[in-house]
Amino acid sequence: MKLTKEEIQFIDNYLIKNEVKFWDVRLELLDHIVSAVEDKMTNDGISFNEALLEIHHKFGNRIHNGYTYRLDFNKALFIDNKGFKKFTLKKQKEIRRKHWNTYWRTFLPFVFSFRFLIEYIVLGFFTFIGYQYSIKSGLLVLISGVIISEFTKLFYGGLKKFKSKSLNIQMAVASSLLMTQIPFWIMTLFNSHYEDVESKPYYILFVIFTLLFIMSRHGLNNYINIYRTYKERFALLMS
Repeated sequence: MKLTKEEIQFIDNYLIKNEVKFWDVRLELLDHIVSAVEDKMTNDGISFNEALLEIHHKFGNRIHNGYTYRLDFNKALFIDNKGFKKFTLKKQKEIRRKHWNTYWRTFLPFVFSFRFLIEYIVLGFFTFIGYQYSIKSGLLVLISGVIISEFTKLFYGGLKKFKSKSLNIQMAVASSLLMTQIPFWIMTLFNSHYEDVESKPYYILFVIFTLLFIMSRHGLNNYINIYRTYKERFALLMS
């Protein structure tokens, strides 16, 4: 038995009221719940309300408050949303694993792409120019490449309404704040370790920050692909 548009909209509103705040998670839940409710109504011959209440409970949400076991349908649906919170946490782990696998699968193709090689040569050129003035100037140029990549990720499309409500987008940008702090920690550890050394091995920093730039720049490229994918999906959802 197919649900009406009004019933599907009711389920969507029910998910919103149960604090399923990420639209991509809500869309997945909506599709699953609609199919499950339709199956129960068809196979078990029960009403929409009864079917939705059963599905709500099967997700791990309580349907009573510990005192009253038979409640009004609308009240029973909003007593507890722990099941949906657990589902969101599960999706976070799945998305993190998916993004990490995608990152490493596309790493070498990106690093050997013509566009990145040009960017790498340009950064190397300006790092060399800075190095002519001082070692620290050269390092600053190299570090700037890492910082710019991460802040571009943080603010890319930041004014778009959907960005803050997509779990996939949030997970893709989650590491950026950490990455912007890593250069500071590395410099602090390096200066502390070689504090009494007259001729510090700055080449170590150049190697580390070069690797960080490559990883950070690929992270930005990976993020932009994810961003565009979910931007298109959101546009379709809103159309």
